[in-house]
Formats: sequence, C-alpha cells, structure tokens
Amino acid sequence: MKESAVRHDPIVAEIHVIRERLASQFQNDLLAYSLAAEAHCRALGFKFAEQHRSEKNQVKAAISDDVA
Repeated sequence: MKESAVRHDPIVAEIHVIRERLASQFQNDLLAYSLAAEAHCRALGFKFAEQHRSEKNQVKAAISDDVA
C-alpha cells in the first residue's frame, strides 16, 4: 500500500502561527481575545447586532459557572 506524503500548505502554516501568537498574547483566554477582537472591529466601524438581554444573561451565567 502506498503511503501518502504529508503535504505542507504555507497558508495553513501561517494560520497556525497566528493562532499561537494570539493564544500567547491573550494567555489562552478566549473571552479576552473575543472582547479585543470585537473592540477592534468596532474601531474599524463594523456594526454589530445586539444580543437580547436573556442571551447576555445566559452568557454571563455560563462564564460565572466556569470561573467558580
């Protein structure tokens, strides 16, 4: 049986490098990264649809459960 060679894709490699840099920059804190990304997008003028209050409360509750 012929084994397939692992192909190196430079685009995928670049994505991995960027992901590792961001993980390091935000100490693997996905919430901190998400908030920074949202702030950056808002600074660029992107518009966001607002969450309903019940959805915000569910997210806050989930975060509180993870921290506790």
